[in-house]
Amino acid sequence: MKRIAFKPSYTLIKVIGVLITLFIMVKALGSDETSYLSFIDACALLLALVCIVDFSQSRKAPQLNITRLASNKLSFNRWHSIEYVIENNSNSQYALSIREHVGQQFQLAGLPSIVHIFANQKATVRFKLKSTQRGQAIVGPIEFCLTSPARLWQSYWLVNDTITVKTYPDFERLKQQSLNGVQNQPINGLKQMKKRGGGTEFHQLREFRQGDSIRQIDWQATSKRQKLIAKEYQEEQNQHVVVMLDAGNKMNIETAIGSHFDAALNALLMLSHTVLKQGDWFSMQSFNQKERWLPAVKGAQNVSRVMNHFYDLHPDETTSDYQQAVTHLLKKRSKRALVLMVTTLNDQSIEELLPALKNLQRHHLVALVNIENVALTETVSADIETLSEAHRYCAAIDLQNIYRKNLNRLRKENIICVNSQPEHLLPQVINTYLSVKHAGLL
Repeated sequence: MKRIAFKPSYTLIKVIGVLITLFIMVKALGSDETSYLSFIDACALLLALVCIVDFSQSRKAPQLNITRLASNKLSFNRWHSIEYVIENNSNSQYALSIREHVGQQFQLAGLPSIVHIFANQKATVRFKLKSTQRGQAIVGPIEFCLTSPARLWQSYWLVNDTITVKTYPDFERLKQQSLNGVQNQPINGLKQMKKRGGGTEFHQLREFRQGDSIRQIDWQATSKRQKLIAKEYQEEQNQHVVVMLDAGNKMNIETAIGSHFDAALNALLMLSHTVLKQGDWFSMQSFNQKERWLPAVKGAQNVSRVMNHFYDLHPDETTSDYQQAVTHLLKKRSKRALVLMVTTLNDQSIEELLPALKNLQRHHLVALVNIENVALTETVSADIETLSEAHRYCAAIDLQNIYRKNLNRLRKENIICVNSQPEHLLPQVINTYLSVKHAGLL
């Protein structure tokens, strides 16, 4: 603990102001001012003595111990409770106010203006902290302002207590709110294939039920148990899903729920949760200058591994290089998998994107997930009252037609295409995965 500042309090400034005002008023009256000036001088002398004594007492380091109780894991854009436990180890009463040193990505609420702590007592101060940016950051140190016993001076002290916090996407809120609309919906371009016995991978033996196929009967087990025994199948558990996440400048478009990149990352983390719970393998690669690769993981316990690998990733300002990203992926993963490329298209993307996807298609089942620019939808749906608004409307319609044409061109190349607004991205990507899985295309 060290003192970083020292200054007179508002009380001292007010008292000095009163004395100066009295002095000016007496001088202005100009009659029989000697007695009044003597009184003012006496008050000023008394104030000076009190200030000196109070100043000497306030220079001593307070016998306080401040401990912060806080988690080092935060959820994006959610309030978290933090506590200070303040222990007074002296025989004096303290009055202090606390300030937490945080970066611009944090918001604070609930810090009290003054805390009174009696001699040899403890006090608990609670407040709330919210992080508005994913990633790793420093919280602290703690600064507190201590008022002197006579309330004439304020000393500022710094407790060098810092913690490193990690801000993750709000996974619980995603699970509660964003899974609406997730079901096994067919995706355009997929041909559903019937499976025998409800799946392709053996699961267990059980008693034969009405409606089961005769081909499910295990005759060897039936002869041993002297009753009909059927084989039960499940979806194949060794399928592989690979995500390619665009971390370029096209993903920096801001919406009401965050940027396109934030929406994509949230949806893909929930997709990993679904894939791993289904018993399949999951890999993920971000591409552009910030390229990260998560090798294949399996099992629901590895959801935290996926999140820790990508929670602090943000898009850069460079143009996406799809061909280079595909080349890097094929070096890492050549065995057939469902590859979801998540990006935001513009009117020129198709000429760069199509050769890369066709190269990827030689080894994998490819799905392109395009996040629509909400500004186009808003422009098209807005009322037109001026000539400039009409020009914007026509330009937005032209762009939408180009996007539709480009997506149809990709579909003709047997590439699965998903076009989604940011807020509907989660059910779209999960439905794509489930449709491919249930269609038996891998």
